Amino acid sequence: MLEIIRQIIVQFFGLTWWLWAFIILWPLFSSTWLYYRREKFKSEIKWVLLELRIPREIRKSPRAMEQVLEALHQLRNVAGNFREKWWDGEVTRWFSLEMVSLGGEVHMYIRCYHKQRNLVEAAFFAYYPDVEIVEVEDYTERFPNDIREMYSQGYDVWGTEMVLKKEDAYPIRSYLEFESPDEDKQYDPAAAFLEVLAKLKPEEMVGIQIQIAPADSKNWVQKWKGLVESLSHKRAEGRGPAFGTLTEFPGGPLPAFAVAKKEGAQDPAFLRTFMRSPGETDVLKAVENNLSKPAFDTLIRFVYLSPKSLFYDSFARRGLVGSFNQYGSLDLNGFIQNYAMSSRAQFWDWPHIFSKTRVEYRKQRLLYNYKRRKNPVDTFMGRLISSHFFNWNFYSRRVGMNTESLATLFHPPTFIVLTGPHIKRVESRKLGPPAGLAIYGDEGDLEKFQG
Repeated sequence: MLEIIRQIIVQFFGLTWWLWAFIILWPLFSSTWLYYRREKFKSEIKWVLLELRIPREIRKSPRAMEQVLEALHQLRNVAGNFREKWWDGEVTRWFSLEMVSLGGEVHMYIRCYHKQRNLVEAAFFAYYPDVEIVEVEDYTERFPNDIREMYSQGYDVWGTEMVLKKEDAYPIRSYLEFESPDEDKQYDPAAAFLEVLAKLKPEEMVGIQIQIAPADSKNWVQKWKGLVESLSHKRAEGRGPAFGTLTEFPGGPLPAFAVAKKEGAQDPAFLRTFMRSPGETDVLKAVENNLSKPAFDTLIRFVYLSPKSLFYDSFARRGLVGSFNQYGSLDLNGFIQNYAMSSRAQFWDWPHIFSKTRVEYRKQRLLYNYKRRKNPVDTFMGRLISSHFFNWNFYSRRVGMNTESLATLFHPPTFIVLTGPHIKRVESRKLGPPAGLAIYGDEGDLEKFQG
């Protein structure tokens, strides 16, 4: 009997082997094909790097930058059909917001698709009319191409990526929490970064990249719908017998929520709101507000490059990372290092062997990713193909951040922090033509203006 069953099984797989091979190999093939086509699409994108030259004084709050980001979100492209996805390999083009210190002089850049340059400039000029935008050469050309060239030049590097501590639905502290009606009590969160970046020696360099790709607004909301519902029902599920039996109170006055029920407030939503603590209510409101605004798939990385004689990794590891701590909140969100992408590894880090070798490969990937402004590969086979035995490419990841949070991280510094020689500024203000200038006239008018 067992022999007959074995023969049937062998015969079955002998006749259907092609089906099982297809089921196993198709996901691997499709993942590899998408990786190949998407990398080709990315390699053909023509980029332009624009420098934001800041005027001596900006009276606009980061709210203006939030409006700029909302305009950039409208430029989102996405593969809309079979050909665009599987043959063209189209991916959503991203922007790179960058704050860079070259020997203590701070520059601000935005890199964008060259055909969107005019639209990007228009978005900035609409809210920052005094900011000058100039196309410049890529400053990363000053960086060594690999660690061998870096060591030959006598330099060393440290860097990492930053991710959110909690789910993306929880926001960080935004610029609104740093504002105050009293001008003397206002604080610009950009000040912490500028102070750190301005401390560099002439031969040192620090670069911060915030790469943002417009996300699908519908998916952004739907993804966290379950979390919002759980926060809404958290207290309604009951904490103690009083929540289950509103009327069982022998003696004494009825609690307020029991009175509300007695008076006819039977709406479950009303009761849930009433039962929620003030802290829980604030968290729920913050999450709902966060999800109500357009979001970007965001990657944050930075690199510190310095001559070995001046190299001090704690400067970036504690100084820059510490600057991100100001955005943290215990009941909401904050930033932590993505340690698997840090150019630092100890023997207690998995896989616990060849720690020095793994550090060298991490440094190599860091330089490569920063110079080319790489985004995480989004297919399994792509990550596997781009991995190395000592450095697996599975750990870099993006987080979802809305326009308010991103405007808090990156915005032209306000007048509050433009009091020292931290950032290269525009000393003169460009003005448009005077109102009422004649644009039509007869020959006599023309001769008058031609002199």
